[in-house]
Amino acid sequence: MNDYDFSRLNDKEFEVLCTDLIGADLTAHFERFKPGRDGGVDGRYFSPGGGQWILQAKHWPGTPFSKLVSHLRSSEAPKVAALEPERYFLAVSHSLSPSAKDELIQALGASCPVSVYGKQDLNDLLAFHPAIERRHFKLWLSSSNVLLGLLNNAIDGRSNALMRGIVDKSKVFARTRNFDWAIERLNQLGTVIITGQPGIGKTTLAEQLILSYVGSGYELVCISQHIQEAEQAYMPDKQQLFYFDDFLGRNYLEALSGYTGSQIVHFIKRVAHDRADKKFVLTSRSMILNQGRTLDDVFDHNKIDRNEMEIRVESLAPLDKARILYNHIWHSGLAPDYVESLYMNKRYHEIIRHPNFNPRIIEFITDPQRLSAIPAETYWKYIQLLLDNPSKIWEHPFDAQLDDFGRFLVLLVAFNGNRITEKNLLAAYTSGLRMPEHSNFYGKREFSVAVKHLSNSLLIRSVHGSRIFYKLFNPSLVDFLIHRYTRNFSTLEPVFRCLRSRNSLKMILDLAKSDLIDFFVVRDIFLKLYEHEAQLGFKGSDPEYLATLHIHLGNSSDASKIDRLRAICDVILGNPIPRASLNGWECVVDAIDCEIISADSALDLALQAIQYGVNGSELPALGNLVATLEINGVKEITEPFTNFAHEFISNSLDEMFDESDIFIGGDDLSAAEKRLKEKIHDKFTSWQAEPTSAMVDELVDAYDVRVRMLGYFYVNEVSFTPPQAEQNRLEAMDIDDLFSKES
Repeated sequence: MNDYDFSRLNDKEFEVLCTDLIGADLTAHFERFKPGRDGGVDGRYFSPGGGQWILQAKHWPGTPFSKLVSHLRSSEAPKVAALEPERYFLAVSHSLSPSAKDELIQALGASCPVSVYGKQDLNDLLAFHPAIERRHFKLWLSSSNVLLGLLNNAIDGRSNALMRGIVDKSKVFARTRNFDWAIERLNQLGTVIITGQPGIGKTTLAEQLILSYVGSGYELVCISQHIQEAEQAYMPDKQQLFYFDDFLGRNYLEALSGYTGSQIVHFIKRVAHDRADKKFVLTSRSMILNQGRTLDDVFDHNKIDRNEMEIRVESLAPLDKARILYNHIWHSGLAPDYVESLYMNKRYHEIIRHPNFNPRIIEFITDPQRLSAIPAETYWKYIQLLLDNPSKIWEHPFDAQLDDFGRFLVLLVAFNGNRITEKNLLAAYTSGLRMPEHSNFYGKREFSVAVKHLSNSLLIRSVHGSRIFYKLFNPSLVDFLIHRYTRNFSTLEPVFRCLRSRNSLKMILDLAKSDLIDFFVVRDIFLKLYEHEAQLGFKGSDPEYLATLHIHLGNSSDASKIDRLRAICDVILGNPIPRASLNGWECVVDAIDCEIISADSALDLALQAIQYGVNGSELPALGNLVATLEINGVKEITEPFTNFAHEFISNSLDEMFDESDIFIGGDDLSAAEKRLKEKIHDKFTSWQAEPTSAMVDELVDAYDVRVRMLGYFYVNEVSFTPPQAEQNRLEAMDIDDLFSKES
């Protein structure tokens, strides 16, 4: 049997539980009253004889028993006398001995029979009423058996860690109407894409959905980076929920390539077909999803917008916001003087009604660890400042709570694309400490001490297999740093010199494409980064990193370009690492055209790339390299590349050729097969390859046009009409009742 201490419930939730539980045990339907000053009544039942049965619940965790007794004697006893109930029921979350129950009964001084339920009594009742236990999910989640079951339903370490985090945070969840809308969409379509502005609660809503489905027996599959992870874990006859957080990236132009977009669309269609036991939950910032559409029209072509559900501040009713704030205050551990400053003059109304209200700000202003330098006397001014200017959430912790070494580590993680291995972070940090620009750094210099200080405040440390990764605590921190440093971006040049990574260059280029920094600034930084690699004698240089620098340096003088290209090709051809190297292949093609290197010298590079394997977005660049070798008489590459292209298409038929394109002419089988053959030829041609007729015929057979045609034209498509947002205007009294304290 479980032994709940009820600490995961706030006082109002405890009242509801006790009313449900005691009512079920007595087969008496207690009328509940809205939260607030209750006049001594949390639940009321009229007996067959017309007498009142009154129920009162007290959830005072951590409060001494003597204080509870004193409160009953001074505040509740007069109410009981005035109500004159036929029976009185008192439920408390304290553990009670028989003598303690007698003391509470005496304190009430009631003239009617009094029944007292302590912690153990409530646990005994829960054992007889499992439906009530299950309905109060915050309570139910704290069960050791339930927690074990949830963790067992997470298929790997990453999903397991996510599940633990969700359960831990669930105590502050405030279920809103957005949850019901998302459940409706999942039941109808199988997939929901939750969009919205940063901090609005996309991830929180997704995590509530995960709890609901995993708690019902679904297996959780957490997707880290690639949709292939979901494809590999897909079990046809098993209930599974797939979760892809920030599936289009967290910052600016991290939107996925068209090929990956097609894969996601295909997976959404697959889940829709199996939606009885498959669910797919994705989140994305609204801005990022809109940018993704401009780069890849596959989402619009496949009407994926019907799966979208945008969360706006306006979609949160005032009482929803009040519950979010109340839950965070209750479970925060804020000192009483801080809490009192929120209640003074009903200031909580100002927070709830503020146009910049969002759950992330609420999380910050109620976190005692982030208030260590904020005295209670200035707490309200601090809240007003953050509400008026949310970007300042990170200003104080970054500027005032970190030393120079801590700030440098945060910048390394942020401008490496917000993810870096501990090995690479340590190397970049060590390199930075040797730079003259950092000789005046002050603070905790040792790496292990500095990252320990940052962990779970500004950085998150996670272990995946044998590797340790760091990322920023919250994506809004990246936004804060971007907007701060783009004003004088050249000051970050030492950070990029230390990182020496592809991700860091991508970050710079993304910012330029978003018009946050000038391309002239980019070129200046790239030139300095290349000169830094040259000064190191290219020791430890990543060939693709060098190639990216060269390509974006562009119109330098012919002599310097030739010298740079020769040096970079020496590194590329001298480091036969079997990795995709789009910019490296482009440099090799350029060097062959300029007769800096021979085509024969690049044969091994191309063969290694084919052996290692590339994805759809990389194939055009590899095809261009292969075509250059062929033009220059290197014919040994043709057959391996054509065979690889054929195998690649064979393994990717579903996502490569959309059925709406194949059946555009209607249910004419021969026309569809002809269209498919044209599409196959077009795909080979886009890679500068020429398939044999046998290859094309084999692919057409594998696609099985006849069977697909039946499914395409004769299976009814699920339709979905999004619910209309309710205009729920609640009286201020409802919020005041929620925030009311014991009199």
